[in-house]
Amino acid sequence: MIQRLLTQIGNFWQRQRTPQKVILITLIAVLVIVVPVLIFWATTPTYGVAFSNLAESDAAAIVEKLQAANISYQLRGTDTILVPSDQIYNVRLMMAREGLPKQSTVGYELFSGNTLGMTEFTQKVNYQRALAGELERTIASMEPIEAVRVHIVTPEETLFTSEQKATTASVTVKVKAGAMLDAGQVRAITFLVANSVEGLDPENVAVVDTEGNLLAAGAGAGGAAGAMSQVDSRRTAEMAVANDVQKKVKDLLETVLGPNKSVVQVSVTLDWSDKLVTTQSFDPTPVAVRSAQQLQESYSTDSTVVAGVPGATTNLPGAQETGTTGQEGNLVYSRTEVTTNYEISMSETQQTIYPGDIDRISLSVLVDGITDAQQLTTLQTAISAAAGIDQDRGDVISVQSLAFDRTYSEQQAEELAKSQRNATIITIIQIVAIVLVAAFLFWYVMRLLRNLRMASVEVWTPVLKPVTEVAPLPAGAGVSLPSIEQMLGPSITEEEVAPVILPPPKPKKEPLIVQTPEEEQMQRVVARLADDNPARVAEIIQLWLNEDKQRE
Repeated sequence: MIQRLLTQIGNFWQRQRTPQKVILITLIAVLVIVVPVLIFWATTPTYGVAFSNLAESDAAAIVEKLQAANISYQLRGTDTILVPSDQIYNVRLMMAREGLPKQSTVGYELFSGNTLGMTEFTQKVNYQRALAGELERTIASMEPIEAVRVHIVTPEETLFTSEQKATTASVTVKVKAGAMLDAGQVRAITFLVANSVEGLDPENVAVVDTEGNLLAAGAGAGGAAGAMSQVDSRRTAEMAVANDVQKKVKDLLETVLGPNKSVVQVSVTLDWSDKLVTTQSFDPTPVAVRSAQQLQESYSTDSTVVAGVPGATTNLPGAQETGTTGQEGNLVYSRTEVTTNYEISMSETQQTIYPGDIDRISLSVLVDGITDAQQLTTLQTAISAAAGIDQDRGDVISVQSLAFDRTYSEQQAEELAKSQRNATIITIIQIVAIVLVAAFLFWYVMRLLRNLRMASVEVWTPVLKPVTEVAPLPAGAGVSLPSIEQMLGPSITEEEVAPVILPPPKPKKEPLIVQTPEEEQMQRVVARLADDNPARVAEIIQLWLNEDKQRE
């Protein structure tokens, strides 16, 4: 059976033309390559990150445990281990049960073991490692931070306080892709580290990122580094305030005018001086008596009036009295003096102004296509209120209307639309090509399978019967055109079948050298039928043989 099948396949291969053989070989090669790839892709598990940022010793210990447990893994560098996605959590729990990882980020669990026989120096070092590990865990819990390292330097205690060096610390952070640390988060890190280490001041904490940018140098850095850090922090604060004002104005304009109809630029200057302002105010209107003094005098006389010149001359003995003669009458003398002191009302106010208040805002707004002056005035009023413009403070605002040049944006939009159309056309062409190729391959495979089925033993065996096994036709019966058409099918026309139904010529002893046109046409039809459907050719040959036997 197998030998017969191989023989039929060989015969089928020999009957194929060269293009058909090339296509068949290509199809078989594609199937041989694609099917194993698909099987391998379907059976290969997907891997996910189980551990990252590992120390080499921890990575080696985890790999050893995975090998012992027959769990497949992959390494990405020396600090990242990947395991199948459906086993990530099981692997993490299994490693946690084994106490791994140990040295990647250690905390106070470092002292959970036996410390008997440990020297004082070793205990200090372990305490410093544990403290740094706990700080790393806490800082790494912040959203923008991917990894962090903390280094703490605690100097030895000296005999004199004046010679004691300050404790310092440095923090290196790795920020996640697309994220950034603002000034508030950097200050939070410095205060967190400073309040977690005894004797550490925030100005002695330095914070840098993995790109080499100095995020916080502290006042203890001194020199140009500290000054530059202070300038950068102030500049960052001013830019943050400016961005906030710009966002408010931009949202207002986009709501009113629509997108891409305005341009907003904001410059903010903050007051970094530390001030103590004392204000005294006097209000004389309220009446408040502080002190009052009153003097009153009165003098009265009777009817006798002493007259004369007062003095020493008239009072000496023997002096001649000279003078005037008194007269009778009433004499009253009265004096009143009142002094009142009023208190002036005074109020004194002390105000402490901390650094960071807005000193000045400069706002420039350009809008597109507004020609109405009243509308520009209304828009300027709304923008001033949204941005917090204070004219008394010295803020400046400018709102102008200009015609925007949109030539470049229109060109870019047109090119983008063109590229999208081209991409859509290419995608459609690819889909159509794939469909056509798939349809052609399906048609060709079905044709090959049909030919192979027709060339199988079940088709050829009943046709090639001996002549003696075929029932003879009735006497006088001929082969009519409908019977031949029914056997040959509708693909053969009447003109091609006509020569076939003619009585075959009687055999002659000498072979014919010259063929008639009917014989040539019959030979072409037979050759065509032999290529398309050899089974039908065998049936026609069998009919001819039966007719020859009846004539004999």
